[in-house]
Amino acid sequence: MADTWNGVPLAEVKPISQDIHYRIHDADTGELMGFGTGRGGSLGAVVAHCRRVEDACPGRHLVIRAYDGPAGPGFDRPVGP
Repeated sequence: MADTWNGVPLAEVKPISQDIHYRIHDADTGELMGFGTGRGGSLGAVVAHCRRVEDACPGRHLVIRAYDGPAGPGFDRPVGP
């Protein structure tokens, strides 16, 4: 079944399965708050990490950016709150 939005069908697409490498920054100061990799295209892992950062730093406005590779060797787990 195709997805629709307000009765308009969305384009047929396939889910991605590539890792999502991301970094979480404070939108106002640019401070790096955390980073990690959503394995297998897992947005759930990215969202869960962002929520942990939000809970640890209430009142801060966050921005999450995707990158074309991991933070570097040895960073195989999310880093940050």
